[in-house]
Amino acid sequence: MSNAVAARNYGDIYQAMVFWKYAVQMLGISNIKEIGYEYGEVKSFDDIVIYYSNEQRFRDTYIDADYFQIKFHMKQSEEFTMDNLLDPAFINAKKNSFLQNVVNAYRNEKIDFSRSRFTMYSVWRIKSGDILNKLISNVDKTFDLNKLQEGKTSNSEMGALRQRLCEELSVTENELLNILRQVRIKDGQECFNDLKEQLNRDFSYYKLQPWTDSKDTLPYCDLVHAWNRNGIHIVKKDDIKRSLEKENLFHTTKDAASIAIKSFTRYTEWLDGWASDILDLTNILDKRELQPGYSWGNVFQAIEKFVCNRLDNTIEYHVALETLLSVSFTAGRILNPKSGIKVIPVQKTLDGRVDWKRDTIDEAVYSKFIVSDKMLCAGASEVAISIGVTHDINKAVQNFIENSQLKIGLHKAFLLEDFGNDAVKDGTHAWQLAKQISREISKHADIIKKGRLHLFIAGPNSLMFYLGMQSMMYGKIQLYEFDPKENTYYSTILFPQEGEL
Repeated sequence: MSNAVAARNYGDIYQAMVFWKYAVQMLGISNIKEIGYEYGEVKSFDDIVIYYSNEQRFRDTYIDADYFQIKFHMKQSEEFTMDNLLDPAFINAKKNSFLQNVVNAYRNEKIDFSRSRFTMYSVWRIKSGDILNKLISNVDKTFDLNKLQEGKTSNSEMGALRQRLCEELSVTENELLNILRQVRIKDGQECFNDLKEQLNRDFSYYKLQPWTDSKDTLPYCDLVHAWNRNGIHIVKKDDIKRSLEKENLFHTTKDAASIAIKSFTRYTEWLDGWASDILDLTNILDKRELQPGYSWGNVFQAIEKFVCNRLDNTIEYHVALETLLSVSFTAGRILNPKSGIKVIPVQKTLDGRVDWKRDTIDEAVYSKFIVSDKMLCAGASEVAISIGVTHDINKAVQNFIENSQLKIGLHKAFLLEDFGNDAVKDGTHAWQLAKQISREISKHADIIKKGRLHLFIAGPNSLMFYLGMQSMMYGKIQLYEFDPKENTYYSTILFPQEGEL
């Protein structure tokens, strides 16, 4: 009995966690107008309901509402099949199955079925070899209706399935296709702890208190359940913010602010609702190129002016860098420790946007750069540094040097052991890598003082920012950006800038 009670409790908590997976998005720029929990507008699809302020693309049309059936299991011991979608017991019901509930929604005149989507959200996966696996797309988890329509008679596999579905659901073939068109089967969803980790990242991003492993309760789930007990089954953005503030779930640090430096326009709309102050460089930079009449010195001056006139050393800043690597390096250089301003870069990762704070206590063991040296031109005092984090750029940089007029003596190549888009794990890792680069550069200080350091990198903006913070000891530096159209590099900003040193 105790195991059954625990399973029910976990199921209730998991449902509330899925609710927050979507609800927390409303604290930023979101198309979600309202979100419901145990909201019974459509019977048996009340677990989570989402209404959108702007219609959402679905298949070749649009929807205005999402209806979720959440199915949590304590063990991954089983998988589900097409039969389960027709079995009431699978969703702990006595009368109607999941698909029958969708049919009932189809006949519900209170909703626009064609503008709605109905989702089975389950931690279990579809059973290998089951006919359902042949029908569910891994692009959007919808039914492949073309596949379902294969075979004209019940002697074929799909013909027999259509006949069975039509008989058990009491629908015509045309109705069946219209119904399944609006269904998603989201199998293999996050386990309990993985969803918890995802929520913690989202809570951190929106400056909310985390659910740490030192606590056995989750106030966010308790809040949803309290709404439910008090007859509140659907909420808007303002309702959510008001409740979170009332429960003291926002971080109360008042001396913190979110800022941004941007030179791109695409995919930067989120900054308007997130940042309290934005340095917009699009009047100086057109994507990767300078606007007519501007120089890279103007970029430096704009960042320096922004730091001097608009930042306060009593505030901790979280900076989003929607810009070129050269600009991120420049920002880090200007905001070096002598500036007295604490800045934490916000990094885009495969898991979303994350604060990449550098910790002073390093318990984790992080991958390091493999470093190799190659003499290219005997007696030359110019040094080239190529840094491969997302991919290996060593050969591309050597080709550029060979085809240019540069007289490079030493080419020093840094390649991360497990390079890739997710190779740098967090801010501490980025800071450690920047320190490793700085230590290697310092070994050649005598050579660099005579010439110039040419810097090439393929990596995250936060690493470039942290590298810039440590760059005052590098001497003369020439930065480069990669031009994907021409498949080559071009020079950008040169340091030191006038008035720096």
